[in-house]
Amino acid sequence: MRVVRMLVAAAVVLSPCAFAEEEKTELKGTGTDRILIEKAEATTAGSFEGTWLYLNRDAHFALWSRMKNGVPQVKIQYQSTASPEAFETDWDGKALYYLAGNPVTFELKLGPSTADRIVGKWFWELKVGDAHRLETADVVLHRTHYGRTMLMDFQNFEKTITHQGKDKVAKLPVVWNWIKISKRELIWDELPF
Repeated sequence: MRVVRMLVAAAVVLSPCAFAEEEKTELKGTGTDRILIEKAEATTAGSFEGTWLYLNRDAHFALWSRMKNGVPQVKIQYQSTASPEAFETDWDGKALYYLAGNPVTFELKLGPSTADRIVGKWFWELKVGDAHRLETADVVLHRTHYGRTMLMDFQNFEKTITHQGKDKVAKLPVVWNWIKISKRELIWDELPF
């Protein structure tokens, strides 16, 4: 387990050192600057099969990927670090779970993919009375650097929060960088959180 933690730490430290393409957004930065996002170039090195991690201050995600009859399948587990919200999908990328007694639907539906590129649709919806949270996006995944990291590009990302009949819509560029932890499917308890 210590070796896995050291590999994760090394990958996090070395990831920014690789070449990446910068994309200017329309989001305001400091002064007259615009916010940039970095997208590493795709590689054919490695494979999608195995266990991948994405971490941020609010959430932990694990993604398991495998090939079945030449078609990629993914399963995702999510654990919020800010609330009791958590789910695990099936191999079709679907999860129905409850948060404070309210049903939540998550789906990552994969489309036509190749050995080096996985595409799909992201859908995450929560309804609580008249309040509503909806995230949608077209997702493109490809391996980066030496095949041990993966970029998940949320194209056309839109998050809508409805409260008291008013919609607040956020359309922003979202890119997640995942780290490959293992070539095999690790269980959640084996992950280095």
